Amino acid sequence: MAMDKAAEAGNLEMVKWLHHNRTEGCTEMAMDKAAEDGNLEMVKWLHHNRTEGCSTFAVDLAAASGHLDVIKFLAENRTEGGTFAAYEFAEEEGHLEILRWFDEHKPTFLEH
Repeated sequence: MAMDKAAEAGNLEMVKWLHHNRTEGCTEMAMDKAAEDGNLEMVKWLHHNRTEGCSTFAVDLAAASGHLDVIKFLAENRTEGGTFAAYEFAEEEGHLEILRWFDEHKPTFLEH
């Protein structure tokens, strides 16, 4: 879908244009890829303006890529959560700040 591709490319202006001018929308992949890329502005816009949401991959991919700000936003604003793979990915990639945050907050949104 065009909006998924625009979100993956980080092109928020195109995502907004498609939102207002086209009807096909997007899939969960749009927010998942924005989370992976650390594009918090895109994640927030999709959250507030679209209904497709994201999958558990959003937290997992954000953890693998080291985007704690995105993880915090998703934890506070979404219900999909992530999987325990998020913890494992953060560990494998050496993202200590994310591991500490997971440990401190004991996020119930990480499914085992």
